[in-house]
Amino acid sequence: MSVMRTTCLLMSLMSWSLHAQLIGGPKSTPAPTPVAAPTTSFAKHRFGNLAPVKASLLVQPADKTVDPIPYEVTFLGRQENMILMQGTQPGAIAIQIDKAQIIRCEFELEYDRLAAATACQNCDWASAVRIMTPTIRPAVPYLDIPDNNGFDVSMDLAMYMVNSAAREMRAASDSNTVTRANRQYEAAYSIFMNAGRAEWTPYGRVAILKGCRALIKQGKIEQAIADYETVDEPDAEDVSYGNYWLVRGEIHYSKGKLREALEAACKSVVLANKDVETFPDALMLSAVCYQKLGRYHRARDIYYEVAVIFTGTDWSADALVELTKIMESKKTMEKEKAPLENVFFNVTEDINKLAEELLKKKKEKVG
Repeated sequence: MSVMRTTCLLMSLMSWSLHAQLIGGPKSTPAPTPVAAPTTSFAKHRFGNLAPVKASLLVQPADKTVDPIPYEVTFLGRQENMILMQGTQPGAIAIQIDKAQIIRCEFELEYDRLAAATACQNCDWASAVRIMTPTIRPAVPYLDIPDNNGFDVSMDLAMYMVNSAAREMRAASDSNTVTRANRQYEAAYSIFMNAGRAEWTPYGRVAILKGCRALIKQGKIEQAIADYETVDEPDAEDVSYGNYWLVRGEIHYSKGKLREALEAACKSVVLANKDVETFPDALMLSAVCYQKLGRYHRARDIYYEVAVIFTGTDWSADALVELTKIMESKKTMEKEKAPLENVFFNVTEDINKLAEELLKKKKEKVG
């Protein structure tokens, strides 16, 4: 991929200079000053020192009539849209390139994918984070580069961090555990914000919204609101729709606005494709709101369905805890005063009976 195509002979001086600098160039080609003694251009951009990451690029030369050219490089740092990189060939020196010239980017992301997949299957989020982080983290500052292969896996890693932090926070018994969980939320937020700069994919908006949720988990509500307000309200078909309304619901809930939180959660739930990353959380938020509003039958129904549908997950475990509280309180033994059709599942069965049977089975299993 690093061999220059024959059409390069027709390139403009600028595009030839780029190629020559990456591969070391012939002796007759003036070479730019190395990074160790930066030129005015390098000094102007003041590239941040980042962990090196190898990548295969497809670059559009300045001469638009010339076909894009592939390069093998190592990214060394960046400052805004200018990226510092170096060819992988002997003698290559570091040069800068505008992000706008990069058409496609494939990072070298080698990690034990089988071990990571197994950890996720077992909901062992902490192990998944440990396996993936060393490889994925160096690519995070470059997620806004068009059509790169690091975006999706970085989003996955950030979600695993959130899941791991939530689990630690749930079982936290001392301040050290809380601090450790918050650091994971902060690490996830950093990834989401870098992904949020990716204008080449609609999932950049999803990343910003997921970053808001990481902030809310830390109690940083005002910062979450500020980030949230940078995202326009999406259409129902938009990929960010479920996250958008879930974040609004969580913000309302944090401020004690239960009815507004419930309304937003319901909008997130009604999303036609039932995004697995927002659907259960939106259900749980709606159940908590119903519970605090004294609508115990509605809360019971939702907790039951979450416990059954998402069995073996943290959502199911949390739902079982709250379902147990409601059933022990006997607050659903009386007929619901204003029965409503179950919005989410159209349940017509005796949920009290089903809930009692479910809790009995869970208790016997533990015993």
